[in-house]
Amino acid sequence: MSGRRGRPIRRGIARVPKAELIRRVQECIAVGRSFPHFLDSHCQIEDKDAGTAIPFKLWPEQRRILPVLLTAPRLISIKARQLGITWLCAALSVWLCITRPLQLVVVISAKEDWAVEFMERCKFILARLPEWMVPQCSRDNSQVLTFQHKDGLVSEIKSLATTPEGAQSKTPTLLILDETARNRHIRSIYASSKPGIDAGGGRIILISNSIKDGVGWGFTRDLYVKSMKGENDFQRLFLSWTARPDRPADFRERQVWEGMDPEDVVWHYPATEDEAISAITGSYFGRALARHSTPTQGAVGDLVVDSEKQIIFTPEQRGILEVWRWPYHVLQAWDGRYWERRYAIGSDVSEGLGQSYSVAYVLDRQLDEIVARLRSNRIDAHAWANLLNLLHLFYDRATVAVERTGAGQTTVKRLSELCVPQYRRIRPGAVGGGMTTEIGWHESQAAKHELAGDLKTWLTQTQGTVWCGRLLEECSTFIRHESGKLDKEDDSKLADCVIAAGLTIQCSHQIGAPPVQIEPEPTGWLKRMRDGGDRPAQVTL
Repeated sequence: MSGRRGRPIRRGIARVPKAELIRRVQECIAVGRSFPHFLDSHCQIEDKDAGTAIPFKLWPEQRRILPVLLTAPRLISIKARQLGITWLCAALSVWLCITRPLQLVVVISAKEDWAVEFMERCKFILARLPEWMVPQCSRDNSQVLTFQHKDGLVSEIKSLATTPEGAQSKTPTLLILDETARNRHIRSIYASSKPGIDAGGGRIILISNSIKDGVGWGFTRDLYVKSMKGENDFQRLFLSWTARPDRPADFRERQVWEGMDPEDVVWHYPATEDEAISAITGSYFGRALARHSTPTQGAVGDLVVDSEKQIIFTPEQRGILEVWRWPYHVLQAWDGRYWERRYAIGSDVSEGLGQSYSVAYVLDRQLDEIVARLRSNRIDAHAWANLLNLLHLFYDRATVAVERTGAGQTTVKRLSELCVPQYRRIRPGAVGGGMTTEIGWHESQAAKHELAGDLKTWLTQTQGTVWCGRLLEECSTFIRHESGKLDKEDDSKLADCVIAAGLTIQCSHQIGAPPVQIEPEPTGWLKRMRDGGDRPAQVTL
């Protein structure tokens, strides 16, 4: 076996004086007992700028984490970039396998070239150790290093690219999952590897930068947050950008000055644990969410039609409608006037099978504020249209924008039968056929980018309050993926409220003209309201 620069790692043991042999034996014992001693006395790493080997002189923060790195059964670390932690894990892998038999260190990286690079680092360290300190190596390739100990016992380092199976067929004594935020299979890797780790009494170390548009960030963040809450058995480590002592105090400001986006700087170089795990800074909506941090419980219930065919709000603890502000006609005694174009409704539609949710929001265009939310995952698309019709009538005959993809087509059709005014999209028709008007909003990545952009602008500019905590939560985990796709972080998250809110804003844009009060001769439920019909209790916020 040879090192990265061709130097032999094992060439046999020549005759040496007895005193030197004793010294070597004592040094091997000292190295075996102390990982810090191994690092301080023998470990060298590569200085990429100079292209030379340099002693691995630990920074204070690197030395601080050594006890946890060595002993924690389950460890998760979120860190700033370029803090030498991958080198530290490579050194740990080498130290375990040359000083102890029956070690299996499995390292799983997000990409194949990262897996190869990790193994190269191990070889770089090995090539610069004293020959007499390293057991004979019987296998050496880009993925595996196998060390022969006494009595035929071996220890092994395996550096693998990501696969959904992870370490399923292995029982590692140490499993290192590197750059988990960038690993699209990290959830399945962890699930498939953990039983073998548990059965063999092995340890797990997860390491990640806070790359919040990474495909594995949702899993990484959830695991870290649960460790903070005591909901799992992981110990956690956070390493700030200041852990690297050669960085000046204005390091982050310099990154911005050199052209990095301020939010990207926070991603790559968090200063605090809160910055590192903040979903807001990783969200597509970013700092537009920071000013909306006071979600409030509204009145919860259902809209029902009573015996006199009046639409009334009935309080119900398990109701699907939450109201933060009542419509104008409810708050005011009837004075012969009502609002036209004051309210807009947007709705995402699901199959109603208990998985994704149908959601609708009501926007008060006069206050520029979302004032009500309808939400359920147990109502089919046809029945959902009937509920949207009630909501449309309750909020002064509001225009409704419906996501028409899949089940939404049924909702759009039913609303048309009920003569509910709907959002319309004008698009090019067949070749030579002019323009086509299409009722409802059809989902595509281009349309979703436009919708999300409109919602982001509204969140940034509105002077109203965003009362809905669920909307803020879903916005905080709605990200731009590495492919450019806008969507929820992963399948454990939801984005139905995001789509519904964005549609509500787009519906308002299409209405265009400002709200006005009119005084027509009322009919139907408006006439009954004028004549003293019952009004629901007001909400005080």
